[in-house]
Amino acid sequence: MGKSNPIVLILCGGRSLRLWPLSEYKSKNFLDVFGFSPLEVTIKRFLKVTSSDNIFLAANKQEAQALGRLNLIKKENIILEPESKNTAAAILLSLLYLKNRFIPESRIVISPVDHLIKGERNFYSALKKALKTANEGGICTLGIVPAQPTSNFGYIQINREINKGIFSVKKFIEKPSSRRAKSLIQRGNAYYNSGMFISTLATLEDEFRKYYAFYRDFSNTIAKIAPSARKISQLYKRIGNIPFDKAIMEKTKKARLIKAAFLWKDFGNWNAVYEVLSRNKKRNVKKGKVFINKGKNNLIYVNDAIKEVLVMGLDNVVFIDTPQYALLTSRSFLDDLKSSLKTMQNTL
Repeated sequence: MGKSNPIVLILCGGRSLRLWPLSEYKSKNFLDVFGFSPLEVTIKRFLKVTSSDNIFLAANKQEAQALGRLNLIKKENIILEPESKNTAAAILLSLLYLKNRFIPESRIVISPVDHLIKGERNFYSALKKALKTANEGGICTLGIVPAQPTSNFGYIQINREINKGIFSVKKFIEKPSSRRAKSLIQRGNAYYNSGMFISTLATLEDEFRKYYAFYRDFSNTIAKIAPSARKISQLYKRIGNIPFDKAIMEKTKKARLIKAAFLWKDFGNWNAVYEVLSRNKKRNVKKGKVFINKGKNNLIYVNDAIKEVLVMGLDNVVFIDTPQYALLTSRSFLDDLKSSLKTMQNTL
């Protein structure tokens, strides 16, 4: 990827509520429902473009013990948040830590942990183009050509083509309705937002300084390589819960979209898990002692090795059974999981 290896920051501190109730027991970093560890797959993907010394994790302190057992990452490369306050806070905390270890012109790739990527040659080609654009002062994101209208993903509308496959950005659209998603795709100027961002440390810090209200609080607190955990915890209690897209990308004039041609799936929700896992002839996904009679397009996950489950005459159903919690829903309602969960917790 060039003479200087990029820094890679993997965001793995989210609460994974879209994978409830399994998220009550493990974060998506280590969920074995996929048959692999999403975090380890992501780390190995970036080991092809940089060294392990340059790979960092922004994670929740509650997972410090599990993350510390990872052989692929040095313990000192794990940046722990005292609590989850969304991606703007996680990125800035990491940025101010990294600036003490790398020169301002160092390029950084910021990636979520919950992506499945196929066609890696195309992925690395797009990443190479993004890193070059980052050298020129841009904050790049990899835009995925939409396969179908969905409200599960954010979208990015583009303006003009600056260079081959590189576009200026018109607008970020956070998880539109299915109707609006269809309209966006029909116009032909919108892409799925992959959630991957590529820039330099200096460019990112400049844009945080301009647009993020809590920048000064962060920069004063993270004045040393190892600020006290108490000070960081106090800071996190004051800051807002804001995604990086809203805090920076919707405001910056430096946003660039790199058109990507690889196969991409966000497996951070149950519909995506259903699409990723192998299905039988009736398009059912099963884990555990499950028998489905006259049913199709179902995801049935039973975490009890002894329990036997019979499903009869149901289509498009998700049933996730765990020792303390269970989820039963139509797949079409999964977009409402987070809001329904909040209502349930306030009611029961």
